[in-house]
Amino acid sequence: MEFYIVVENGEPYPDAYKTYAAAVAAVKEANREAIEDHIKQCCLEDIESILADINRPEGAKQTHLYIEKGINIIIYKMTVKD
Repeated sequence: MEFYIVVENGEPYPDAYKTYAAAVAAVKEANREAIEDHIKQCCLEDIESILADINRPEGAKQTHLYIEKGINIIIYKMTVKD
């Protein structure tokens, strides 16, 4: 069984997630204001670039996401061993 742990700037989120999509959704919700502010400060041509740093494909064991203002996020893919 696999699950996902989100670590933002060295601090883990309090919950684990069953899917990568659920982990990314939690990141987006937790950082909604920062994402919206970043988009407002940039021109429309940069929106795709901004979102590309958040909507990254899942990595084999970990995925790095970046939100402006130095908000660095790692989503770790974990497995449960018997």
